[in-house]
Amino acid sequence: MRNNFYPTQAQNRIELLDVLRGFAIAGVLLSNIIILSGHVFTPFADLKSMPMATFNRWLSIIAASILQGKFYPILMMLFGAGLFMQFRKSEQDGFLKFFSWRMFVLILIGLVHMTFWAGDVVSIYALFSFLLIPMRNMKPKSYLIAAIVMFVLHLGVAYAQSIVPGVANVEHIAQFELPGVKPYDLINTVRNDGFSGLWFITQKQMTFLLTIPRYLRVTPSTLLLFMLGAYLFGSGLLSGKVQKAKYLFSFLIMGLIGSYLMFYVSWSFSIIGNLFLALTYISLIAIIMGTGIGQKFLSGLAPLGRMALSNYIMQSIICILIFYGLGLGYFAKLPLYQIFLIGLVILQFQILFSKYWLQKFQYGPLEGVWRRLTYGKNIKS
Repeated sequence: MRNNFYPTQAQNRIELLDVLRGFAIAGVLLSNIIILSGHVFTPFADLKSMPMATFNRWLSIIAASILQGKFYPILMMLFGAGLFMQFRKSEQDGFLKFFSWRMFVLILIGLVHMTFWAGDVVSIYALFSFLLIPMRNMKPKSYLIAAIVMFVLHLGVAYAQSIVPGVANVEHIAQFELPGVKPYDLINTVRNDGFSGLWFITQKQMTFLLTIPRYLRVTPSTLLLFMLGAYLFGSGLLSGKVQKAKYLFSFLIMGLIGSYLMFYVSWSFSIIGNLFLALTYISLIAIIMGTGIGQKFLSGLAPLGRMALSNYIMQSIICILIFYGLGLGYFAKLPLYQIFLIGLVILQFQILFSKYWLQKFQYGPLEGVWRRLTYGKNIKS
């Protein structure tokens, strides 16, 4: 597909955004590996018998507090910032056709990823981006107002769902159980049945994730984060004001309040803690990047962020090869501290690989494919 649009060149990229994206991708790995390793499906009795059981339990609490649910919001806000930048080209002839094709290609990439990792977010982000097309000419403050509306809507839906009478409570033998399958049956199938085991757990996860009640919550929260990202970038807050300590402490206080409400009042308040702790991380990274030493220290995350799409999908493939039966088969076998050590090794590999790849090519492997299919020009790969 040929058009008159051009990708952002390396020299024109904003390093803070790449570092933030790399930081988020690192956090996503450490969050997803808890699921991909089978840890959440491991029966409590097995967890207690693993080495350093008490330490692993504390690691799980820490992960729930500072990792899980905190990094996808960063990616979503950055995606919203990217949409804002693209929407600045909306007056150009053929923009809607170009944008629609660009997101359609991204949906296809995400759907392929979803065949082996049901938790894929690429296709969701791209699909939901179409809902922002009517808002493409809005001013930053209008995005903020719309984001607040989505925030209230999400809270209302989440709370309503939390008080709807459900099935009788049953005692779980694992932290998480997929509908219609017992934990031990799931573990044995994933460990021993190769590709059929991979498809089995993927299909079961899809039946849990792809439901109407879940999307009633996901839709407003996704739009909220896209709009908030557009506001943060469009208003200049992301590139300047967010570096101020007063924003850091304000976000942190709100994040802690939200986390308290989530753990001790109702899970429906999780959006508050997740959102404001994500903003805390963004502010903290921006402050660190504002110092010479900090910029040098964190700049290593920039290549990881420039190849975010490739690294995100690579993480799923590597974890499947380590934990599922078609690879080494360590699913639900390892204590959490060993799982996190594996995650850190994967992360270090990705940082080094990204740095090496970008010394040879302008874009990551999947980024290059996406751009060639999108722009239809002989761009440098």
